Amino acid sequence: MAQTSIGHKTLWHADFLKIILANFCVCTSLYMFLPVAPVCMGRIPGEDVGGMCASVLLFWVGVCLPAPFCNYWLDAYRRKNVALWALAGIVCATVAFLFDGPQWGKWLARMMQGASYSVFQIALGSTLLLDLSDTKKRTEAAHVYYWFTRLALVFGPLSGIVVPMHYGVRLFAGVSVAFLLCAGLLVLTMRVPFRAPLEPSWCTFDRFWLPRGFRLFIPLTGVAFSAGLMLGQYRDAGFYLFLAVGFWLALWGHHLFFKEKLQTEFAVGFVALVTSASLWGLGGDMEGMKWCIALCLGSGLGFVTSRYLLSYIRICEHCERGTAQTSYLLGWDAGLLAGYSVAFGLGTEVGQTIYTYIIGAIFVGTGMYHLFLVRPWYMRNKRK
Repeated sequence: MAQTSIGHKTLWHADFLKIILANFCVCTSLYMFLPVAPVCMGRIPGEDVGGMCASVLLFWVGVCLPAPFCNYWLDAYRRKNVALWALAGIVCATVAFLFDGPQWGKWLARMMQGASYSVFQIALGSTLLLDLSDTKKRTEAAHVYYWFTRLALVFGPLSGIVVPMHYGVRLFAGVSVAFLLCAGLLVLTMRVPFRAPLEPSWCTFDRFWLPRGFRLFIPLTGVAFSAGLMLGQYRDAGFYLFLAVGFWLALWGHHLFFKEKLQTEFAVGFVALVTSASLWGLGGDMEGMKWCIALCLGSGLGFVTSRYLLSYIRICEHCERGTAQTSYLLGWDAGLLAGYSVAFGLGTEVGQTIYTYIIGAIFVGTGMYHLFLVRPWYMRNKRK
């Protein structure tokens, strides 16, 4: 999979800023739906688990549908145009999902939303991000790009909580679409170097799935799923603000203490995640306890998921970097959205103690899986 570079020697140039801000806008727009998804589906949380799970399942059917053809589109056509067309698809699907219509129409919109989001992320994060970054800066560029994705997990649900509550659903729809239009403007103004069209195979999983990263995919999805289960229980703005503080602590902790200590950072991250589940079991509804849970959850997710990204990059060949980054994002989003969907129904069906056991068991299980199965395999297969 050939990659070209525009030759920037520094990381923070104008086109890189446009890429990470466009990604932030799109992810924020989609994550806005997480707290209000049952309302958009015309259901009340806890009353129809099947409907919520069907919505998430169709989104991921959509994500996988264009996978075999993305590499062909990005090599045969202009990369920026592919991203813009995908973004247009997200806008159309979002508008169709937000407004009243038959149930089958909403499900079709969810599938289209997933397919367009998949193509957009592969075009932007797995292609343009690499093409517009210097070869020696690509790991750092990916690190920054996906940190903005995590920040969108704060600002998206925060907007989804505050805007409908104070300003109504119509403004919520307008804000969601406005984020997407801002992303389109940013992509449109990028300066992408010309590249002659190639003639690749029309059906391949390049840029989408890295088979040997499956061992990393399992614990990453488990961590994201448990986080979704926990986040789905909170629909107040304060919790997400403290989640942002937790992300900030993880970011600074990485740069100050764990920059060259990958396995130590994993251990600290899993301890923070298990602590958040334990605190939730002790009193997740208590005001002060909620803030501690958010801090532990944010810092744990920041430590663990950023290190899984680096692990993906270190096990891939140079020409597979884009594929590795897409596989990482698939694991994160698949687990997160599945956890949210189950949380809307499961939270009212089981007691808090059992719910805590489920979350804690998944966190501990993924930590053990990483320690005894993933770590030895990773040490043998990582690039030096």
